[in-house]
Amino acid sequence: MTRQEASSVVDLPVEHVYARLSAVEEWPRFLTGVRTVRRTSFERFVFTVTGGVDGPGRTRDVEVAVGHHPKEHRIAWHALAGPAFDGELRMAEAGPGHTRVALTLVAEPAGFLAGVSEMVGATSPAAVLDVQRLEELLTTPAG
Repeated sequence: MTRQEASSVVDLPVEHVYARLSAVEEWPRFLTGVRTVRRTSFERFVFTVTGGVDGPGRTRDVEVAVGHHPKEHRIAWHALAGPAFDGELRMAEAGPGHTRVALTLVAEPAGFLAGVSEMVGATSPAAVLDVQRLEELLTTPAG
């Protein structure tokens, strides 16, 4: 199991950041491997993902439950079946008008070689790249 974490501070108030990240359908703009997101009910979605447990270039649909926790400024998700595909976005005030956004990703490695790479610490820093893309998303006007 791969667990990655990354965080960044953005020049926006925490309420704005939380509201923007509550739009789960926008997550493919920053989450590595997530191609599309389709809402199926109030807190359930189907994420079309590439890579992961199925290997590079392979695409599969993952049914995901997303929990919104506005009082905690936290959004968490987990796969309802199959390999782990879980994560959490935590937002906290980092001074007036600034927000620290922390991203945690938990997923199964893609096959035997990825598992070996994970054991020796050679995994790609997907969470770091995702947070960089997240910063870009948050600083771009919603459209």
